[in-house]
Amino acid sequence: MEDILQKTKGADDPEKLKRFLYAQWRERGLGYVLLVGDVDVLPVRFMVLDRVTPAAFDYAFYPSDLYYSDLAKADGSFEDWNARKEGFHAGYFGEVRGEKNKTDPINYDEIHYLPEVAVGRWPVSTPAEARIVADKTAAYERTLLAHSGPHPQRAGFVVTGGWVDSRQLVDGLAAKLAGAWQLEKRYYSDAGRPSATPPPNHQQVCQLLNEGVGLVVHTGHGQPDGWDQCFSVHDLNHLTNAMQLPVIISAGCSTAYFSPLPPYEPYVDVDGKEHAGSDHQEVFTAPPPPPSPYQRGRFNPTGLGEQLLKRSTNGSVAYIGCNTGSQPCGLTLVEGFVNALAEAKEPRLGDCWTSAIRHYFNKEHLATLKPNADWYPPSIFFQGMKFMLFGDPSLRLPANRP
Repeated sequence: MEDILQKTKGADDPEKLKRFLYAQWRERGLGYVLLVGDVDVLPVRFMVLDRVTPAAFDYAFYPSDLYYSDLAKADGSFEDWNARKEGFHAGYFGEVRGEKNKTDPINYDEIHYLPEVAVGRWPVSTPAEARIVADKTAAYERTLLAHSGPHPQRAGFVVTGGWVDSRQLVDGLAAKLAGAWQLEKRYYSDAGRPSATPPPNHQQVCQLLNEGVGLVVHTGHGQPDGWDQCFSVHDLNHLTNAMQLPVIISAGCSTAYFSPLPPYEPYVDVDGKEHAGSDHQEVFTAPPPPPSPYQRGRFNPTGLGEQLLKRSTNGSVAYIGCNTGSQPCGLTLVEGFVNALAEAKEPRLGDCWTSAIRHYFNKEHLATLKPNADWYPPSIFFQGMKFMLFGDPSLRLPANRP
């Protein structure tokens, strides 16, 4: 990183890193990028939404590693995510409009969106944490080779209530893996559909993980420290699954939270000034100064996804989830991931995730979305921008074969 930032030109550290990756892609056919570092170590690009919050001057910033995956425009030229450079817009990257400003295009910065390379992040801050995740990654591939015989891997599907009813969708996704995978379901029950599965609670989810699964799919409410009423950071102390680690994907809100969400939460801006954030009575009377790509110390929060990866030898080898609020359209990303896993002859984690982004782009019609009276169209557009892949994108996954 020191060499890259010293020798590469760019508007700031994220752009310097991205221009280096772009050159590697053009000149050497780069396919996979592993970003080793949490927001305090490796630069994060924050995209921007015109979210209606008067105290924040109607702007919000969200971290997005899609920035590093979407290297080029359709013509092959460098994609800087910054088509609008007048005034304060020069410091606002990946701007999405349509919640407050109804006459502007949703894709205000005209980003290409589709990934050229598969990107994952190890959200680690120390060499010790990096070693834990590296060892888990190697152990996962050793276990995968050991299970290359006729015995199927186990896949868990956890659906909690109170959100949209995704049980039928998840049934369909599970069916695509049937035969090659042993399916384990933990669905909530209600009057409309009494469940024949064990309930999705803390005991059942911990037991599922400890018995060994290669894949876990979660849909339902989430928050930074867990899945609603069924799994949390506190449960990590009870996991003993180091011998068979899963890849986990969740459609829930905020479970891949790893960075502050300016200007609502406390943050440090690009000039080094600390802000309390509008959630703590700070009022912005002009467009908020963009956050620094590094957020350290008390400005570096944590959440379930990164703790599953780096806390101990147990947990998971990879985690895909949303770093802020997730909407029902996020289920399309989960669908795209499972589709890719089911269809690939030699699946890799990052390939399945880039396929999910492309599936999402097409199915949710991102190229033709326009603002309306509601807040939802821009939310659809930037859904794929705020999902994170914590893990090595080149990680080999089990092939979907009986």
